[in-house]
Amino acid sequence: MSSNPNSLPNLITFPEDKQLVGLNNWAVFRDHVKSVARSAGLNGYLDGTISAPIPVATAPNVAPVVTPVNSRTPTPEEWELRDACLAGIVFQNIKDPRSIGVTQDMTSNVMWIALTDEYENSSAAAQTLATERIQQCKYTTGTAFEDYFKSLEALRKSANDVGCNISNDNLRSCFLTSLPRDYLWILQNHGARPFPELKKHLIEYDMMVESANHTPESTMVPNALMTSGRSSIVCDNCKRTGHVKKNCWAHGGGSEGKAPRWYRAPKGMEPSTASTFSSDNSPAASVAAVSVTATPVTAAAAIYDFSDTEPEDWNQKLLPW
Repeated sequence: MSSNPNSLPNLITFPEDKQLVGLNNWAVFRDHVKSVARSAGLNGYLDGTISAPIPVATAPNVAPVVTPVNSRTPTPEEWELRDACLAGIVFQNIKDPRSIGVTQDMTSNVMWIALTDEYENSSAAAQTLATERIQQCKYTTGTAFEDYFKSLEALRKSANDVGCNISNDNLRSCFLTSLPRDYLWILQNHGARPFPELKKHLIEYDMMVESANHTPESTMVPNALMTSGRSSIVCDNCKRTGHVKKNCWAHGGGSEGKAPRWYRAPKGMEPSTASTFSSDNSPAASVAAVSVTATPVTAAAAIYDFSDTEPEDWNQKLLPW
């Protein structure tokens, strides 16, 4: 738009969602038209306060006086051109003008009267309904905060489009007063926060709770693979699973004679007597051996129910090497 006081605005096309469709966006369209008219100096044409002047005969050799675009005393030619410019902007930004009785040959003021008669009275009722919808949008237990706030803000946009003025404070009040008893901690800890900050904190809270409750499958798979991997190992010496020959306690194994006292070798593969239980020939070891053999094995077996098979993870937990 030029800074020349005598210039007129170009034909302006509003964004798609600001063009008049009906009652649901009348207030947005109305505010855009008023803004354009005021900024261009044509507001008096829209509201009818600058009426069409009566043509006056002038002397043939007298040059007409050019008035600024916002002059309240334009010449008939200036008035017609300025009014047509504004009327074109209004008409071009109505999706279906003929359906509401607006035609391109109307003056801008006649168009505006037709539109306000069509929508202003209905708009008051629509505003009441839109406000009630927001008040009825209550938070329910278990609803994700992000989903709730999206619904609430969508209702706010719809309400403001029909002429309401729903602020962030209104949304905060609606949310806090609708909280169930189990969520009153929000009112206590966050009730004084501005709505954008309150929304941000609660959405982040939901994300942290979800992260804490989620157990990734990847933490379970490696353990399962490790267990199945150990079970698939078969000793070439005793044919039992869970260890290899160099760690085998049975006769012929690499660890023959180093087995704990509860160990029972496969039949026919008992370790030689000279290497049974311990290879340590120190006096302390001899005393320990005598002490242990003097104790009935059946007592320990009755308590611990020792079996003929060693635990699968003995080579990981029991062996010192």
